Amino acid sequence: MKSKSVHSNWYIVVALTLFVFCLSVMMADARTVVRSGETVSVAGEQVVEGDFYSAAGKINLSGSVEEDMVAAAGQISINGSVADNAFLIGGQVDVHGTIGDDLRIISGETVIADPVMGDVLVIGGQVHILSTASVAGDVLLYASEAVIEGSVGGDVLGTVGNLRIDAPISGNIDVRVEKLVLGDKASIEGFVRYVSYQLVTQSPNAIVAGDLLRNDPVLPDDDDNSMLSSLIPALVILFSVLVWYLISRRSLSAVVNRALIRSFRPLFLGFATVILTPIIISVLILSMIGTLVGVTALFGYLFLGALSIIALVAVLGQLMMFAFNRPSEHVSLFSLSVGVVGVMLLTLLPVLGQAILLLLMVLSIGAMIDLLIRPNLDK
Repeated sequence: MKSKSVHSNWYIVVALTLFVFCLSVMMADARTVVRSGETVSVAGEQVVEGDFYSAAGKINLSGSVEEDMVAAAGQISINGSVADNAFLIGGQVDVHGTIGDDLRIISGETVIADPVMGDVLVIGGQVHILSTASVAGDVLLYASEAVIEGSVGGDVLGTVGNLRIDAPISGNIDVRVEKLVLGDKASIEGFVRYVSYQLVTQSPNAIVAGDLLRNDPVLPDDDDNSMLSSLIPALVILFSVLVWYLISRRSLSAVVNRALIRSFRPLFLGFATVILTPIIISVLILSMIGTLVGVTALFGYLFLGALSIIALVAVLGQLMMFAFNRPSEHVSLFSLSVGVVGVMLLTLLPVLGQAILLLLMVLSIGAMIDLLIRPNLDK
């Protein structure tokens, strides 16, 4: 079995990344530009003098951002430059411009083609750092497949399914992988330490200055305890969604129906809530006047997140019912059971499964926010 544990903690990195980035951008004393819509473009001659926040179906940055950039979209293309940090969430992210500091990406498919002056963190399916790119700091990857052809000034760390390194690495390599390949142009100045069942595939031209050490993955000692630990989350999720269903079936159905309308609005609202709300809460808490409001908003935000985890089960179950040609306007006990099974199956799917669950969670948050803003769609 291809290690479930290899990717089991990637969502923790997502949460930490969101928190750390929100704190960093909160400290910036600059004018902020916020744009949303189906398509957002910044032309080549345009300059964003402060921070740039955007949520859209497609985002294209050909101009320049003089401070931080935070973006969420189905497709993100950066052909210009970002002077400071960039935090990007999308189905496909292409970085063909210089990033002045750290680059953080959550995406299904990522391509980095130009220099990054800080660290790189990528969580997603496929990652490709081209030979035209360079990373001044560390590279931290949580992905199913990654290819590094551009030079790295620091370490290469993380958890990857298949990892190929064909570039000079100034630091060390410390990864958990299913397969590690060192190509002809690989030149590692430090050590290579990896956890895998397979031996590294090393080209005769690859250079490793330090030690090359492999460790076997640690297997659970007790299969019964492992099975029980896997069943407990399923039972907790099933119990939670059943409680909501029994208390207010109508509200649960309303959230599911709003999440599945033919519109990107719930998804956009979900991304905006996940990204912007922590920043607003942090600013309120740090200010003397807004501390009480900030703390209240924090508890509301956490409560909304907990509800979204429960709601995503119902949303997934309804989607699977459509896939099985058994659509229904209302949530049923059977669809909830199907949703729980679907969640458990997705947790076993490395990276992509967790990415789908995260997307469903964001969609559920957006649906609840949309219901608060527009209780009736005809208004």
